[in-house]
Parts: sequence; C-alpha cells; structure tokens
Amino acid sequence: MYLPATYCKVRGFASGTLYRWRNEASWIEKTVAAALFAALMALASEVYIYLPFTPVPFTGEVFVVLLSAVCLGRYGALSQAMYIGTGACFGWFGSVVGLAALTSVTGGYLIGFMLATVFLGELVERRQSWNAVQITLAMICAVGIIHACGVIQLSLVFQMTLASAIEIGSLPFLLVDGLKAVMAVAVCNVLVPLKE
Repeated sequence: MYLPATYCKVRGFASGTLYRWRNEASWIEKTVAAALFAALMALASEVYIYLPFTPVPFTGEVFVVLLSAVCLGRYGALSQAMYIGTGACFGWFGSVVGLAALTSVTGGYLIGFMLATVFLGELVERRQSWNAVQITLAMICAVGIIHACGVIQLSLVFQMTLASAIEIGSLPFLLVDGLKAVMAVAVCNVLVPLKE
C-alpha cells in the first residue's frame, strides 16, 4: 500500500535533483561528469563476449550510452567523444589506435554511440516531462541509430550487402540490446520528470 507513494517520492526527488543539476551545474561540473561516464564506458567495453558468426562482440556499452544521454543531456555526447578519443589513443578498440578505430569493423557502432547521445541528449534537454511511451520510443530510436551506423559500417568494411550486414551486425543483438533499453527505460522512469 505504501510502495507506490514511496516510489513517487523517490522518483520526484531523483528526477527533480537531476533536472536542477542539469540546468544549474557549471560546464566544469558537467565536463567532470562526462569524464566519469567515459570511464564507465571504458569499463563496460572491457566486458565482452564474441560469438563465432559475427565480428561484433556483446558489450555493456549500449546501456551506458543511453544512461549518459539521460543524465547529462547534451553533455552525454561529450562523454562519448571522450571515450572514443581516449579509446583510440590507447587502443581499447581491439588494439586499433587512432582514427582507424572509426573505420574498423566496429567503428560504425562507435559513431552510433555518439549520434545516439546527440539525439537522446537533445530530447532530454528540450522536454520538461515525459510519459512512459515517449521514454520507450526515445530509447528504441537511440538503439536503432547505433545499430544502423554499425550495420552500414560493416557492409562497407566487408563489402557485403546491407541484408548480410544486418544478419551479422544487428539481428544477433536485438534481444540483448532490447533488454538494455528496457533497463534504461526503467532507470529513466526515475530520473526524468514524468507527465502525471
């Protein structure tokens, strides 16, 4: 009986605090927060599973991408730029160093991470309240951007048809990335102001 009231209080506090922080924090504070999310991305990229039929691994990065955009708004894109920049410098992406990371087999997903945070971060900055359907659609679109960029890059690198690239670069990941989007929606239900 008290659970819904407690949830509403927690959600109101969390979303209000984050909303105020995003509007009132200095660019230095937001840049530090972006660096922390870049570090989270680096940790998420180190947990990976390769399957024999695809060169693209399962990782936890998609969830962090979605979360960074929701928490940081437009600065979510900065966190991805930091992640991609430091990853390219230090060879996190399969020992690929420099700009070659963006032209590698999985480089399209890296580009997709950036574009997804630009898209989702802009929505978060512009909307003052959300409903569950809007949050879900926004997450699906962001994951779709990541998959589209990854698939296009795969088709270019391997010189294969788009259908074949979808078969090895998107279809195997739909269920897992869908679960990550569901987790992100659940977190967002607490972190963004909801329409009553």
